[in-house]
Amino acid sequence: MKISYDWMKTFFKEDALPPAEEVSEKLIFGAFEIEGVEKIGNDYVLDADVLPNRTSDCLSHRGIAHEVSALFDIKLARDPLREAVVLEPRADELFVSVQKDSSCTYYGAALLKGVEVKDSPDWLKRRLGAIGQKSINNVVDATNYVMFELGQPLHAFDASKLKTQDGRSAIGVRVARGRESITLLGEEMPRELGLEMTVITDTNADVPLAIAGVKGGVHAEVDSGTTAIVLESARFDPVATRKTSQALKLRTDASARFENDIPDRLPAVGLQVATSLILEIAGGTLAGFACDGEAARTNPAVAVLPKEVNALLGADIPEKEMLRIFDRLEFAYEAAEDGYTVTAPFERLDVRIPEDIAEEVGRLYGYTNIKSKPLPNRDSTMVVNKEHYFSERIRVLLTEAGFTEVFTYSLVDKGDVALANAFASDKDHVRTDLKTGMLEALKKNEPYMPLLGLYEAVRIFEIGKIFKTDREELHLCIGVRVAENKKREPKTREELEKGKWILEQVFGAGTIPEPDGEILECDVGALIEKMDSPKQYEDVPTIAEGIAYQPLSPYPFVLRDIAFWAPEGTGVKESEEVIRAHASGLLVRCDLFDTFIKEGRASYAFHLVFQSHEKTLSDEEVNKVMEKVEKVLVGAGFAVR
Repeated sequence: MKISYDWMKTFFKEDALPPAEEVSEKLIFGAFEIEGVEKIGNDYVLDADVLPNRTSDCLSHRGIAHEVSALFDIKLARDPLREAVVLEPRADELFVSVQKDSSCTYYGAALLKGVEVKDSPDWLKRRLGAIGQKSINNVVDATNYVMFELGQPLHAFDASKLKTQDGRSAIGVRVARGRESITLLGEEMPRELGLEMTVITDTNADVPLAIAGVKGGVHAEVDSGTTAIVLESARFDPVATRKTSQALKLRTDASARFENDIPDRLPAVGLQVATSLILEIAGGTLAGFACDGEAARTNPAVAVLPKEVNALLGADIPEKEMLRIFDRLEFAYEAAEDGYTVTAPFERLDVRIPEDIAEEVGRLYGYTNIKSKPLPNRDSTMVVNKEHYFSERIRVLLTEAGFTEVFTYSLVDKGDVALANAFASDKDHVRTDLKTGMLEALKKNEPYMPLLGLYEAVRIFEIGKIFKTDREELHLCIGVRVAENKKREPKTREELEKGKWILEQVFGAGTIPEPDGEILECDVGALIEKMDSPKQYEDVPTIAEGIAYQPLSPYPFVLRDIAFWAPEGTGVKESEEVIRAHASGLLVRCDLFDTFIKEGRASYAFHLVFQSHEKTLSDEEVNKVMEKVEKVLVGAGFAVR
């Protein structure tokens, strides 16, 4: 939110506002991050990062000025939100109606006649220009000015372009109908409207004039020939506005405010202020106001105990100081048993619970003024989390046995429980088992077995939650995929039985179900529940020194084998060192897979894996490396087979 310092000064008595840099620093430590202060002409513009919980009152110059007032304890000299609102007289020539199932809770309008659409006065152009807004004409600029001053979006329609019936224009708010469209301001092609969208209409002509909360249309656009306008100010549902804005891929200053919620009483205030401003700079007369809906919401009275506020903050703030802070914030309060009931002003929609009050007290008192205290002594008795204990024990045992832990997606394309707001079409449910993800992991890892140093089988496991319609369960799944050149079925069974045996050492014989193909899955949470609670955690092995993570290459690898008779007295380590020293930087793995001893001599066979981080290797490149390695081995007394 761009804030003009000169504009903000208009809310205070002359010279009462501290310098811009001082204001910026105070806001940073007490309210919002100020991303920068830029000098534009003789003005300073503060770029305030208003947090979502404060958009109802601080996406405006008045809101930031009120924050500054509270932080510096300087009273506002001008505050439109505290002035009486009287939307009189009632307009005889304008009727407003709000459809009950639309996203609008209150809609107010003013009919102004005899206005002159022209350039805005210099002061208005200057203030809008300072925050990056282009001047259009005095009527449009006035609506934008009030939005940036108070946070209430408004829109003006050319009254002469509305159809009259019995001498009266009519504005309606309703849900869009099928195949309905509207051409928006600044666009040439019409936009098709969805059935969930709310529109502002010329009721007599049954024509959409604007998309509620987002943007106006060209049908009743104000132009240089306009002499009468209908000025609207409303509150639209934040969720509906957000959905409409997202569906249209259209975000405006108005939609940003509506989708973060507008206080119920703000539309009437904005309408009164904008009407007065337009009459001042465009002339004309007020024919009257028309409105429908109600502004019924009020902020709750929150029960607050000073001792609880101090407990939450870890402070010792005197009760009198808390009451002074309530006064600075314009929070109404009444004494109650052991404390107070506190009610925030209507524009502070974020103050709902005692913790909100504590936050307000803390930030205005100043967190830097709260002295650090040592943490209280706590009971040193450690409570062991049973589920975590046994999960870690299983992880250690399976890892030591050669299994690797994996983590598969909890979000899948089908299951018992669907997501209300799916991230993607293939991730719109939560998983009902680990088996499905495990099989996919085996499939993906199988082609990379040599690169992973797994020449016999991929052995993986996962411990994670699965989701039923009425509960969650903690499952364990073990998966084994044996290499094609091995005897798959017996080898798979052997590996899974190894995993089953490990689990039965923890939970007891007969507790683990039989494997199903390449998978062994069980409800390990139910097994843990039956176990006695451990007294303390076991020591968990740490990662061995020298292990480091490195990025994977996106290019395919090449597997080659080499076998040779080593010179007498030459072992595996020395043989591998010779290979690595002359295989260039393309060699990523060198794994011994066979040893044969005869008459005192040893024959070794190695799997060699080549891969580049820059390109796909060709056979010719790998052949040259292999020829070089063989030549070096022969020269060193090795007999290559």
